[in-house]
Amino acid sequence: MISTITIGSLFEALNFANCFKLDQKPLIAAMHLKIQSGEKISHDRIQMVLPGSEIPEWFGDKGIGSSLTIQLPSNCHQLKGIAFCLVFLLPLPSHESHFFTIYIECHVQSKNGDGDGDGDEVFFPKGTYIKYKFLNSSHSDHMFLHYGLGFVDPLRKYSGKEVTFKFCNIVSNGKGHVIRKPCKLKSCGVYLHFDENIYTGRRHFVC
Repeated sequence: MISTITIGSLFEALNFANCFKLDQKPLIAAMHLKIQSGEKISHDRIQMVLPGSEIPEWFGDKGIGSSLTIQLPSNCHQLKGIAFCLVFLLPLPSHESHFFTIYIECHVQSKNGDGDGDGDEVFFPKGTYIKYKFLNSSHSDHMFLHYGLGFVDPLRKYSGKEVTFKFCNIVSNGKGHVIRKPCKLKSCGVYLHFDENIYTGRRHFVC
């Protein structure tokens, strides 16, 4: 088992693409343990690419495709960080770029949203960089695990009960411009990490 002491330096970004004989369980367990430990994480993020399509058990919310809607618990003011697990639909098309950017968007429904789209508001997009070549030579399922603090502050203040995370990437339209398209994902998962020691007094934010 990799200790939480060494895992911090290892987990800034780890690429295990096509490492099919790798024992993943200690790595995934160590990542979870590192998150729960409350220790300082280098650059406030952990990233890892692994072969496989089985989202770890500790991801409480799971879904199919490139978006996931989750219910928020009442203690969201104690949110410490958020982990995402993305299972890529492979093999990738041969024309895809070697490098791309995944954008994780957090959508919330406004208090008076009536379903016509006016109530859908984005907190902000959070770009997460992955080297596409990690997966470009892969012909079976791979997953990307990411833990970060990008959406913590707005979600701590949000008083709603539901959010939707959407995963998209930047692609060129062939005319010198770039557009966002949904990531080609088989499935995805979200894990909310809470800290009971975080001060409970807060002001509610309502869209």
